[in-house]
Amino acid sequence: MAARSDGPAEPVDDDRWARIVEQLGEVDSAADSTPRRPLDFPVAPGVDSPWTGDAASGHDAVDGPRSWDGSAQYADAEAAVDEAEGFVPPDPGPVLGGDPLLTMAWLAAGGMPVLLLALVVFWRDVPPVLIQAACGVFVLGVAVLLWRMPAGRRGDDDDADSDTGAVV
Repeated sequence: MAARSDGPAEPVDDDRWARIVEQLGEVDSAADSTPRRPLDFPVAPGVDSPWTGDAASGHDAVDGPRSWDGSAQYADAEAAVDEAEGFVPPDPGPVLGGDPLLTMAWLAAGGMPVLLLALVVFWRDVPPVLIQAACGVFVLGVAVLLWRMPAGRRGDDDDADSDTGAVV
């Protein structure tokens, strides 16, 4: 078997490296000498060029549909559409819902674990009766939520496809 070397297969030639760097320098200087527009593309016959600036000065300006700031026009157009449609959003419903039992059940199911955690962290010698009461309230809250859960899908029962997805 041939001996294995951990070094490079052939030694690095400094002259060769210098020639490569010199050639790359020539490429960079050639690219810098010719001014280019950001979008240098051929223009079809019969179509005016979008470039109005001078390529030699380096100031290229584009006249077209995107060369203006239309934020004021957008706001005016949206206001006109809103006036024409006359859409008034409905009043939002109550924040906590209309059913106080359901609200208390959510507070018990979500608040009791947080209360138990706070009691364990901040009050080391909590009376066991308080911990048992908090656990009981949590179990009651979860039981009420499960009891109030709908048994089936909402919608018309006579049509099987009435509530199968989003309403468009």
